[in-house]
Parts: sequence; structure tokens; C-alpha cells
Amino acid sequence: MKRGGWKHSDETRARISATMQSRRLEISQNTKLRMADPAVRQRIREGMRAASGEAVEVQTLRAAWLAARPAARKRFLVELTGADKEAPAAVTT
Repeated sequence: MKRGGWKHSDETRARISATMQSRRLEISQNTKLRMADPAVRQRIREGMRAASGEAVEVQTLRAAWLAARPAARKRFLVELTGADKEAPAAVTT
């Protein structure tokens, strides 16, 4: 047995490696089983959406925009940008 300082012996390193590998396989199998559940996948999607900073207001606006008829969308954009006027609208702060 060769031991110099704080290092593990070859046998101890082999045991640690085998333990860690079996633990990694167990974690991997458990993760695959959990990810198969649609409810877990939905929670992950919702969490990613929330983490991306997409606010509820933005989601509400997007839903309203998609629900509106094309004519209503066009009218809204014209009102918002003043595109029906000949000169561009002045921006005031």
C-alpha cells in the first residue's frame, strides 16, 4: 500500500469510482422516469417561461392580438403609430 500525504490508495479510488458510477446511473434512471410524466414536463415549460421574464401581461396581450381579426389589428397599428397621417407623429416626453 502506497500512501503519501492525503491521497487515497488505488483500492480506495477504485471503490469511490465504482460507487459514484452506480450513483450516476441510478440518478439517470430516476430522471428518465420522472421526465416521462407529462405533468413534470408541463411544470418545466411553465418554469422556463417564467424564468425567461415573459410577464403575464405580455402573454395576455399576445392572446388578445391573436384573437383579434386582421382588420382590427390593422386599425390598432394605424392608431398606435399614426400611420394614416402624412407627417410622422412628434414624440413628446
